[in-house]
Amino acid sequence: MDVDLLAELIGLIAGLAGPYVMFYAMGYFQYLGGKRRSNIPHVSKRELIDEILALNDPSKPYHIRRDPATDLVAEWKIVDAEWYGILNKSGLKRPYRALLQVDEARHTVRCYEELGRITWTAGLQGIIPAVSFQKSFFGGRLLYSKEYAKGYGLKQLTPPEPGKVYDYKFDINEIRGPIILTVERNGWEWVPVTAKRHVTYS
Repeated sequence: MDVDLLAELIGLIAGLAGPYVMFYAMGYFQYLGGKRRSNIPHVSKRELIDEILALNDPSKPYHIRRDPATDLVAEWKIVDAEWYGILNKSGLKRPYRALLQVDEARHTVRCYEELGRITWTAGLQGIIPAVSFQKSFFGGRLLYSKEYAKGYGLKQLTPPEPGKVYDYKFDINEIRGPIILTVERNGWEWVPVTAKRHVTYS
């Protein structure tokens, strides 16, 4: 094959691939669910949301809440004063959250994930976090994000017993895993998306 022709062909492929990648990142070729069928009878949207919210546990470093912009948001307990110290000592700098839209027509739970930034500042109540999720930070499908926090001190005062006080794994699968399991065991489909507009209400 002629070298010039080969170069033109490579240039043409690159020229076509660029716009495709750009439009894909914007979610224009995104699968939104509804084509895969489950053998498990599906529950109603309300029942599914209630089951997902029931995953909340005071001992876990994450929580799931309702949100008017979507249906549910799952995130670390960054703004919970009881978790300030642990999260700060863990060195957590990239907060995670997942926006979940429960689409009853498709029996699909679409998930858009974000990593933001935490800035720890000294205030009247001690070290407090300021959290930001901006467009410049990664959003869409997250494959991996993991941090650990361990603290040592006295388990009890009388009699004094030293030992590990807390040991938390800040792995996004600690949040995402139980939600996916709940969605699928109720006959719904879990669909990660790369564009935020696919999980928010206009």
